[in-house]
Amino acid sequence: MQEKEQKISPIKQRILFFVEKLGISKRDFYAKIGVSRGTLESKTGITEDVITKFYTAYPNINIEWLMTGNGDMYLETNNFATMQEKEQKIDENNVSAELSQSANDQQLIAKLLEQAEEIGRLKERIAQLEREKGKDVSAAQTSGAANVG
Repeated sequence: MQEKEQKISPIKQRILFFVEKLGISKRDFYAKIGVSRGTLESKTGITEDVITKFYTAYPNINIEWLMTGNGDMYLETNNFATMQEKEQKIDENNVSAELSQSANDQQLIAKLLEQAEEIGRLKERIAQLEREKGKDVSAAQTSGAANVG
């Protein structure tokens, strides 16, 4: 049985697309969001922790775009240069004010993150079951005696 090659998750692809548009090295990006280098290029799922770190570092990203690919990449319709200027002006003391959102928005984000994590677990379980199914078929033992009755 031929095993399918797992692809990088769509969420990781969108983050990598964002990094490309940002125009910084992946190394600098990983350092900024505080995750290990290569995390986004691996073919494993993406964790809630990585998404949270990304969103904390780039609060102007549209979560709907990140999770589903729908809508604009940014919460505000800005050109990229303006977004970079705003990012540079944000002072560490104002980060919490920039991140504050309505309770409904926070609940939606939490639900989306929870669902994304569950989808990742389910995909991994499906792959595991497919691997086990392939082993079961090839490892099946047959009895030498015929069932006569």
